[in-house]
Amino acid sequence: MASESSPICFRVPADERSLLEVVARHQGQTLSAFVRDAVTRVAQGLIDEYGAEAVFKTFETSETQRAEETRARVNDFRARLLSQHRGSSD
Repeated sequence: MASESSPICFRVPADERSLLEVVARHQGQTLSAFVRDAVTRVAQGLIDEYGAEAVFKTFETSETQRAEETRARVNDFRARLLSQHRGSSD
């Protein structure tokens, strides 16, 4: 089964993009293939260095923190909205 592709978009300054394009072409790769291979090598190196469990634990911790921060912002917004609505219905 062929794996599905999922785009990742990020911004780089024009000079960095030019450098990446030149090096990718030198390697006989498209810019996308070059960046994908480089990033995958770095990610695998970090897993090798720190261990998969540590990497996933950090991910899970940051996702939990992000969810808590989002929940707090939504609850704050909800409280303000309800307060404004109550104030305007009097």
